[in-house]
Amino acid sequence: MNKSKDSAHRCAVYPGTFDPIHNGHIDIIRRCVEIFDEVIVAVAYNPHKDSALFTPDERVALIRESIRDLEPRARVDKFSGLSVDYAERIGAKVIIRSLRAVTDFEYELGMTHMNKYMKPNVETVFLFANPALFFSASHLIKEVAAYGQRLPALVPGPVMQRLREKYKLD
Repeated sequence: MNKSKDSAHRCAVYPGTFDPIHNGHIDIIRRCVEIFDEVIVAVAYNPHKDSALFTPDERVALIRESIRDLEPRARVDKFSGLSVDYAERIGAKVIIRSLRAVTDFEYELGMTHMNKYMKPNVETVFLFANPALFFSASHLIKEVAAYGQRLPALVPGPVMQRLREKYKLD
């Protein structure tokens, strides 16, 4: 991508819990680096009530390993708090959200309006999930992996290995 000296750096944040990251997320990240100059995959966590399978640091490491080929256009960070506050703090003008179903849209619409109310200078951009990965969801992947199923089409190899370790399947 050729940027003129006058063009603004287009930075977007793709926030989520990513517990764990799956190929649906990675598809969104890959598409975003074609649109934005920089994409920050931001692992959201709540230190007071995070019940995730992977710690925030483990999630960051798994994402880094899974998108290494997209560096430096895509990078990983973690944050606690509101996504819109995080976006403003790092100077991003766009929050990326992915949609799979109508229920996703209803939830995301409310969050988008609240974010716009709080931070009018931050936009939300929606990308639809890849139809081949439409059903991918971290909670489903964890449940199926816990029963020993391998999911090579749904998660990167390093994620599958860590799931097998977490569930003591090796």
